[in-house]
Amino acid sequence: MTAPLSPALAPYQTATAEELAAGRRALMGGGVAGQAAFIVDHGAGAVVVDTEGREYIDCTSQAWSLGIGYAHPKVAAAVAEQVHRYTHIRTGFETIPKLLLARRLAALAPGDLNRVAFTLSGSDAIEGAMKLAMRNRSGASTFLSLWEGYHGRTFGTMAVSWPHPDNIFGRWMGPVLRVPAPYTYRCPFGDGMTSEECVEACVQFTRQAILHAVDGPIAALIMEPFQGNGGMIEFPSSYHRKMRDLCDEFGLILIWDEIQTGFGRMGAMFAADLYGVVPDIMVIGKGLGGGFPISAILVSDRLTGFRPGDHSFTHAHFPPSMVAALATIDAIEEEGLIEKCRTMGDYFTSRLRSMQERHRLIGDVRGPGLMIALELVRDRISKEPARREAAWVVHEGMRRGVIFGESKYLGLGNVVKIKPPFVITTAQADRVLAVLDELLTELEAHGLPD
Repeated sequence: MTAPLSPALAPYQTATAEELAAGRRALMGGGVAGQAAFIVDHGAGAVVVDTEGREYIDCTSQAWSLGIGYAHPKVAAAVAEQVHRYTHIRTGFETIPKLLLARRLAALAPGDLNRVAFTLSGSDAIEGAMKLAMRNRSGASTFLSLWEGYHGRTFGTMAVSWPHPDNIFGRWMGPVLRVPAPYTYRCPFGDGMTSEECVEACVQFTRQAILHAVDGPIAALIMEPFQGNGGMIEFPSSYHRKMRDLCDEFGLILIWDEIQTGFGRMGAMFAADLYGVVPDIMVIGKGLGGGFPISAILVSDRLTGFRPGDHSFTHAHFPPSMVAALATIDAIEEEGLIEKCRTMGDYFTSRLRSMQERHRLIGDVRGPGLMIALELVRDRISKEPARREAAWVVHEGMRRGVIFGESKYLGLGNVVKIKPPFVITTAQADRVLAVLDELLTELEAHGLPD
């Protein structure tokens, strides 16, 4: 059933088939995911409903942004009140929401990350972190990043991300050196290595790259503590500690991209809390706003901040998003959603590991929290990636009422993602697992359809 509309909203949520078709023709595209086969009407909790009244359990949390679920009433109420007071205030003015959110984030952040700068998108925030690193490492313009890392779609952030296919933008990208990371299921230095041997090989390779592979000083190492877009790759805890030590040894700024991992997704407020490592700069976003656009840069007290004009945007101070963020943090804390994320994450991964014993396509199951991945392989010995199979699971899952995520995009990855809102129920989780079981059973019995 579709949701009722108020007279004020009805003109903007109703349309004829001809109007919708004209809108599709006008859209240029360029997004990284395929077109969904339905039009969204409304959502609640972990479920989204289309304009035909069909329900889907969303295991993508809409680009991992709805940790507290669709249309959380606390966020909706706060924003509804805020927009009647003022909607836009430029960055040179103070508002109570901005000051309260800066105070709240500084209190939540680990270590000495006590200063905050706001943007609307993660890419803007990452570029701000890169600028700060260059401000604090005078004369340094080269960055280290990790294989399979992903940090955004602007020129600067694409440069430090996994290589974009058919990349014609290189001349506008800055100097970057990518180094291997301990993707222990497929260790870049050989499958015969233990996890700790893989960690040590990657750290030592990075050390030698810093010493011998770069002309001039390096500004920073930028990394995700858990790689999302590039393949849902978790690193051993020892890697994070050793890379922190390596940055300290060479005086490099350590930037952690916690845009996906922050605000409970891994069963802790931040991955930095989970791993016990404090970066020099931490970038947050996605789950912070409860569905509203907001990102932020958290900066160590030890670092020099921005100079006037370094990093300013018209809507970087967007009061509705700031109120939404405050309400989101309240909801996470008051409803125990981090603990819920841990509990549901354990439920999913234990069931998936049991499923792995029955399904040869499942090469690896990864967590923690609700940062869950299934790496599909055609053969467990060779680990040949089952890319087409993963794409089919995502496509067919949607037809059966479950929205799974995919790694990378457009069939480039072989990982199926399960990253629902933390408010997903056990009954909904059981339905997700049942659909996945059905899909894998069909694939293994009959192969890919023609």
